[in-house]
Amino acid sequence: MEVRVAELRDTLKLLQPVIPRKSSLPVLANVLLKDGRVTGTDLETMVMVNLREVDGECLLPHKKALELLKYVPGNDWVAIEQEGKTVKLSWGDGNAEFEVAETKEYPDVRNIQPESEGTIADGDSMVASFQEMLTYRAREDTRPILAGVTVAFGETMEICAGDGFRMAYQMLPLAYPAESRVTIPAGSVSLLCTLWEKAPPPMPMSDSLVKQVISKRQLDISLSGERLAARFGKITLLSNLIQGTAPNFSQLVPQDPPLKVTAWAPELERCVNRVRGVAKDGNGAIRLSWSENKMTVSARNNENSASAEMDVLSFDGGGRIAVSAKYLQDYLSRKEGVVTIGISSEKSPLLLRYGKTPLVVIMPMFVDW
Repeated sequence: MEVRVAELRDTLKLLQPVIPRKSSLPVLANVLLKDGRVTGTDLETMVMVNLREVDGECLLPHKKALELLKYVPGNDWVAIEQEGKTVKLSWGDGNAEFEVAETKEYPDVRNIQPESEGTIADGDSMVASFQEMLTYRAREDTRPILAGVTVAFGETMEICAGDGFRMAYQMLPLAYPAESRVTIPAGSVSLLCTLWEKAPPPMPMSDSLVKQVISKRQLDISLSGERLAARFGKITLLSNLIQGTAPNFSQLVPQDPPLKVTAWAPELERCVNRVRGVAKDGNGAIRLSWSENKMTVSARNNENSASAEMDVLSFDGGGRIAVSAKYLQDYLSRKEGVVTIGISSEKSPLLLRYGKTPLVVIMPMFVDW
């Protein structure tokens, strides 16, 4: 087969996140060229990129080939041929040979047999919500169902994630033609977000440049009992699903807490940063208390204490609560507008709202006030 260098190089760059850095299966360090596409996998997720010049079948060592092609002119054509466990590359003024496995050793590339399939009209909103959810999924393996992002498909879409101490929840007006509730591994979600950002969006057919720029990207979804397929542009992502029943996150979101306060997120983040050193030395708790037009952010331990005061934009009843400094910092990071804090009491969960981003719930910490 012969492939233009620039197109092969760009394809290998897209596949880089799915190639495992270390694996007990050395064959996974390769990509499979077959049937008009290039495939990479880490066994949990498989990514296939269409490349029409691919004709025939061979393996290519991903890292070595990508490093080599950095220094080959993009307009050149590279001929690729595998004989046994040797793959040969040749172009205008050079050639290379690499030792690879036989193609039959590569994991089976199986297309999903869908139980349902449909098109998400606004893939940008779905992927943006996925990106936010990654912060809140569990890192431990004790409850695998919490180590991913849960999506409830139907007339609307519910996206949620939580680790038992904090959670995020968002409902989006995105329809799917069947009702289904699945949990996608965090690695697959992260990979989807990365590919969505890196892959060039298809140029919509429109006479208006403005319509082309603001048009929403679509995402085709197929579901079976064990796998999900997401397709956009020339990319297809296949992911195993986490088996089990995720919590009903929507029931865990407090309904309109009576004690609320609104404040500028950057100012609140600065106050948290001022006292976080003391919080780290203590139990990791940040204390928030507010009344009228002021909020006090404080932390203390047996030997030290620190506090910072800031103006608030509005409040509906005074309140106080202590939460994890890390969790609060994670939430406030990169937020530039107004954040709303709501509680029912100092022993109830903290509900955080910011624009159109997911609702976030953080469990309180019990401290001596």
